[in-house]
Amino acid sequence: MYNTSFMKYFFLLIIYCVLFITMYSGTTETTSFGFMTGIQTLYVVLFIFQLFKDNNITSRALTIKFPKTRFSVEDNIYIPLFWVILPGIIMQLMSSIYVTIMSSSLQEKYGRVKLTRDNRWNLNMFKWMFIVATFSLMVLTYSYCNDFNSGEGLSGSYRSFILIMFLSSIAFPIINLINTHKLSKIIFSITD
Repeated sequence: MYNTSFMKYFFLLIIYCVLFITMYSGTTETTSFGFMTGIQTLYVVLFIFQLFKDNNITSRALTIKFPKTRFSVEDNIYIPLFWVILPGIIMQLMSSIYVTIMSSSLQEKYGRVKLTRDNRWNLNMFKWMFIVATFSLMVLTYSYCNDFNSGEGLSGSYRSFILIMFLSSIAFPIINLINTHKLSKIIFSITD
């Protein structure tokens, strides 16, 4: 029987792709941020429920092998995938909430998302980093759902690819959260 646990995430990814396109249009930017927050919330809830149902949670880990040398013994490091996926999607949710609040406040005040040049650059940085972080988190979610069911080891190049996804899933959500927290302070500078 085929493993279909990733199918729900695949449908979320299709919705994300539509939202990624619409967030670059000035007229649909605010609406897209709102829907993105909703879809990100659904992603968090689905993944948490999957963690509760999973009996094999600790074996779904990236294994990094260190060979034996004159100075060290052979050793393995196990990094569970959910240690990266869950904090990453929660930070993505928090940053999307910040941007949704900021953009809807600006939309309500000015009729559009009116930003200074530096803040517009920060918002554009958020957009592309959110896209990259979402795709890397989806790759890790795919790996979590499918790669550890058969008991076979992962190839070296695939393990390296997953390690790159680990690093981008850690770095980009953190940078996004800091960036959007700074952007959300714009609300306090708006006067009536």
